[in-house]
Amino acid sequence: MPTAPVASSRTIEYSDQGYVPHPGQVLFHAATARFRVLACGRRWGKDRACEHELLRLLPWLLKRNEGKGLVPNVLSWVVAPTYPLSEQIWSELKTFTPKGFVLDVRESDKCLRCVGGVEVWIRTASEPEKLVGAGLDVLLVTEAALIAEEAWTTGLRPMLSSPGRAGIGLFNSTPKGMGWYRDLYLRGQDTLDKEVWSLNQPSWANPYISQAEIAQARLTLPEMVFRQEYGAEFLAETGAVFRHVDACVAGLLEDPTPGHSYVMGVDLAKHQDFTVLTVMDRTLRRVVAHDRFSKLDYVVQKERILHLSQKYHGAMVWMDSTGVGDPILEDLLRMGVRVEGYHLTSQSKKQLIDGLAASLDQESIRFPRIPELVNELKAYEYETTKAGNLRSNAPTGYHDDEVIALALAAHGLGQISVSSRSRPVFVNRGW
Repeated sequence: MPTAPVASSRTIEYSDQGYVPHPGQVLFHAATARFRVLACGRRWGKDRACEHELLRLLPWLLKRNEGKGLVPNVLSWVVAPTYPLSEQIWSELKTFTPKGFVLDVRESDKCLRCVGGVEVWIRTASEPEKLVGAGLDVLLVTEAALIAEEAWTTGLRPMLSSPGRAGIGLFNSTPKGMGWYRDLYLRGQDTLDKEVWSLNQPSWANPYISQAEIAQARLTLPEMVFRQEYGAEFLAETGAVFRHVDACVAGLLEDPTPGHSYVMGVDLAKHQDFTVLTVMDRTLRRVVAHDRFSKLDYVVQKERILHLSQKYHGAMVWMDSTGVGDPILEDLLRMGVRVEGYHLTSQSKKQLIDGLAASLDQESIRFPRIPELVNELKAYEYETTKAGNLRSNAPTGYHDDEVIALALAAHGLGQISVSSRSRPVFVNRGW
């Protein structure tokens, strides 16, 4: 595997756009291993370092691939776990790439077409099965610990093995859990493994970050959360709201069973979110049906809710009735759906999420390996509000539709109707 040469051999001038790397970033840029891994704390400068390293590699790759008949001459992907994070990377790359190097900026599919047949594409890993394509010269993966192992092993890793391509990988993330990303990082710590180089540094290794900010985070965050997010320690499921996620994965989606009753959790789309319908079998305490969609008229959404409820023996529906949810709830009642609203406030949402967290801790519910659901559960984390309070939420760039729908369905498992009125009354039986 060839390594990138020094700057004098590059055929196109690289412009650093005012980028001044700190000592840790200098170590990263000096590395020559095929795979280079940054497992560092928040605000360390991981994305900035990887983006500039990608741009530094492109001129060398163009010269390396000359005359090989590759189409395009140089192909690079930048992969983020979510669409909003990919938007951020896209914006930064457009800013940092030298203007004389870029020939065409394709906003529709997020592709930079550059001098000499160089292409840089932005992709997301929210749907691992779509991460297939031609062989890559460079793969940059941001927040890699949030990307499902399936996306790496069956999607991205094979793309680095194409004949004629360089197959270089640049990876960065705040450490989370003990999955494939940690395994790759540990390979870089083995002095005998020359294919992988890795660096682990806390946030405060960045001299540009405020030390007062670090001190404030240390005071206000739970110790284990601080150690993971700022101290960059690999800790098993620490800082995550939901533990034992993988242990609760079991079974497949299935049709209704005679004699069984069902409950459905519904989280309605707001702005760019998704509407998610999650049906659970009361007897088995397991997810048996799942529907996820966006940008559908509310008339169509109500019909889909009605149809799924009817299919599963008139499943009792629990839905977020906040905002637009309330009039839709009333429409569903008129359509004959057994439905109850759950008004989400900061306190009621906390109770809902705490209940779901308890169910996962006790491994008392099950769900199939639905990628969007599993990823959202694993990404859900604790954060500190401006007032200094601790709350749980989806991290920036992530949706929580799957989490809320599952939480509402799991909440419904603990409710029984005690009235035959058109709008049921329920008694909480606990988790």
